[in-house]
Amino acid sequence: MEKTNIRALVLEALLLINVEKEYSHKVIDMALEKYSYLSKFDRGFFSKAVHGVIEYRLQLDYIIKEYNKGKRIKPVIREILRMSIYQMLYMDRVPDRAVINEAVNLVKLRRLPGLTGFVNGILRKICSEKDKIVFDDLSIKYSMPEPVLNIIKDNTGDYFEETLDYFLKIKPVSIRVNTSKSSVKDIIKELEDENIRVEISNLNTDILYISGFDKVDEISVIKSGKAYITDASSSMISKLIETKNIKKCVDVCAAPGGKSFLLADKLLKDTKIYSCDISDNKVNIIKENANIQGFENIIPMIADARSFDEKFLDADIVLADLPCSGIGIIGKKPDIKYRLEEDNFNSLAALQKEILDNVAGYVKKDGELIFSTCTLNRKENEENMLYFLEKHRDFKAVDLSLRLDKRVVEKLNESELKKGYLKLIPGRDDCDGFFIAVFRRNND
Repeated sequence: MEKTNIRALVLEALLLINVEKEYSHKVIDMALEKYSYLSKFDRGFFSKAVHGVIEYRLQLDYIIKEYNKGKRIKPVIREILRMSIYQMLYMDRVPDRAVINEAVNLVKLRRLPGLTGFVNGILRKICSEKDKIVFDDLSIKYSMPEPVLNIIKDNTGDYFEETLDYFLKIKPVSIRVNTSKSSVKDIIKELEDENIRVEISNLNTDILYISGFDKVDEISVIKSGKAYITDASSSMISKLIETKNIKKCVDVCAAPGGKSFLLADKLLKDTKIYSCDISDNKVNIIKENANIQGFENIIPMIADARSFDEKFLDADIVLADLPCSGIGIIGKKPDIKYRLEEDNFNSLAALQKEILDNVAGYVKKDGELIFSTCTLNRKENEENMLYFLEKHRDFKAVDLSLRLDKRVVEKLNESELKKGYLKLIPGRDDCDGFFIAVFRRNND
């Protein structure tokens, strides 16, 4: 088999993401599936290089501009410079001189021999002065566009820079133990028997952080459905639900199914869980994942969360994990931060209101509506919570401090919990940014 040029593969991926506007996580996943024969080292290099260039794009472009004096650059040359500078600044396995040589080879491979001198010269200059490069502007230092940076600043308080820093850190994969199939203790042993490093989450002891493996989808506990990939943040939904006398649940924006699994794992096996999303493709993903997990009480269905459907009436729990700007998961999907504009925030907040207004009608008396997002934007979180309570006077916010272990309450903001919502801040809580509010319908 002809050896794959891993740097050429990185370049192709970056062109798809930055020029063709494909999503980085999809490009990375598709490439790793197509080139599954790559060594563990090459797969790791590819993932880190592509993800890292996207994460640091703003900073990398600032450096290029400083050394190129603002001259125009062909898109392919810009990507070669970005990936090379990233390697010199943030990857230490390959010597700088080799990085520069490989960059020149990529230029030749792209049949642009007239630009080899330019690429060689600018990279050598940056290499010789890289220890002197400083970033006075926080937007450049943390490679965060100003509008998104301001939203993070307004919503993270004392943990503003810690959150920006957290987004740029390399993080282990987090998995949740399917406790209906196995215990946390047994899963830890099974993982350690495969020489996988394991650490238990401080927020939720059902969540394990794992590292040291090769391919995540080949880990035995993942293949068998004893555990599934999810962040500690979203898993906190399972800690906030009441479990007594729950017979019917509706998860209105469910794909790929993780929140439905949280419900199924905690509730009795005869509880019906309608796991809904808007397309065949999304519902098929839920079906496939539910089958792996072994949850037979999950009922995948196509349904538009904006349109009322009588079959969902009299639900004990309605789970509305709604479309949002995704600021809380920028650490996993860094291209989010470059795509967001003010119109996005307004339209998403409006969509959430529309869905909440609709699905509130499904909740029975004494039932509960759980509203969650993976963003840090107050307009999509606290403001929509207040909007809902003002419009739907038959609902009240639930004091969440009464549903969490005292140890966890002490780690979070107790005053927020008492008001009915839980807000997770990446720089404080060592997880994705996340928002959960719980509303209980009055029994009158």
